[in-house]
Amino acid sequence: MKVKNVLIRYIAIIVINIAVVLYLMWNTDIWGSAHVEQKSLNQQGDTVEVEDFITSENGQTEDYSKAIQQAIDFCAVQKKEKVKLRANKVYTIKSGFTVKKGVELEFGTNSVLSVKGNYRVLTVEKDSVIRNGTIQIMDPVFQSEVIFLKGNDQYDASNKTRIEDMTIINKSKSNKGTGLSLYAKGKWHNISFVLFENISIAGFKTAIQLKTENPGAGTYSWINANHFGNMTIDDCVTGIQIIGSITIPNESSGNLFTGLQVQLTERSKQLLIADSSYNKFDGMVWDVQRVTGSGPIVLFSAKTENNKLDMNVAAKLISDKGQNNSY
Repeated sequence: MKVKNVLIRYIAIIVINIAVVLYLMWNTDIWGSAHVEQKSLNQQGDTVEVEDFITSENGQTEDYSKAIQQAIDFCAVQKKEKVKLRANKVYTIKSGFTVKKGVELEFGTNSVLSVKGNYRVLTVEKDSVIRNGTIQIMDPVFQSEVIFLKGNDQYDASNKTRIEDMTIINKSKSNKGTGLSLYAKGKWHNISFVLFENISIAGFKTAIQLKTENPGAGTYSWINANHFGNMTIDDCVTGIQIIGSITIPNESSGNLFTGLQVQLTERSKQLLIADSSYNKFDGMVWDVQRVTGSGPIVLFSAKTENNKLDMNVAAKLISDKGQNNSY
């Protein structure tokens, strides 16, 4: 009888152990997610670190994109304030991510986002903030946008969207892609009153592009009243490009570019190409003589009026087909 009882207990223990192992195997993803969420919830304050969202499934240091997006999504849902990238660390990514409404992405001192591949890197939703970082494009196949804002979020005067103290550099030497891109096409799509401050953009086809398209059906889209302060543009084929019209239905007007510092090189072709009205550009241009050819470096199209250029550009280097533009 004792032998029989011992055998029954032994079999029961084996069955329970097998059941536990099978449960853990089947629920690996769920368990991992719950573990990450609890760890994050235990943090002090409203700051979350990307490292808290690295699991056995996404923990390869060759690609942090999934962990960064999970940290941002967690902040958005849990009403946390900030996702922090650690100082003096390189975060390699192989796919893009979105900075959600109300979330701040803050880079630590000397932290770097290293981009491999060709894709839109950062989509920025209304009321989000990006601050204090370096984004490096490492792959010569890259020809997309690094930081992208889309007008369907309708950035109105109450929005708190800010992008500040950033360095965006294409280290592949390909001079492809766009550093900073604003785009509006759709019923009442707009981007307005966003602050871009202390941003350096180097080595791209286009440093800054503002593009509006006619949404049709009697509706409008616009990119108006944004402030680009203390922007540095270096070694880009085109510095600033504004694509749109003088006025509705696709208008780009009243944008301020102040404190510009533009370094031209042998790869540069234009400082400014504009379809727009009432925009202001002030700052300094360096080494115009390095631009190959004798064509204009500032192009005001027939779809321009009342733009003001206050920069050290000779009149012979400006093509003006618009109305009442001043320089």
